[in-house]
Amino acid sequence: MKRPRLQAVQVRSGFILILTFVDGQSFHLDMTQDLANYPGLKPLQDSNAFATARLADNGWTVEWPQLDIQIGADTLYLSLSPPALFML
Repeated sequence: MKRPRLQAVQVRSGFILILTFVDGQSFHLDMTQDLANYPGLKPLQDSNAFATARLADNGWTVEWPQLDIQIGADTLYLSLSPPALFML
């Protein structure tokens, strides 16, 4: 994959994102540790807020528009390393 771009994002309970990239790869990303460790993501510790995630910028980001939080597809892709990486 040249530069990671998302085709779809789905939210699961437990602060999990199911990320599907344009090359067809799908991954399960547990965001629990990131939400605890990065102050800018703390508002997403509210499960109702986390559940509002949506694809934006033609697949280049996942965003939570009400909170003005965006995470780039490349950043999410780089977060997919053991133990966070689970290919579906």
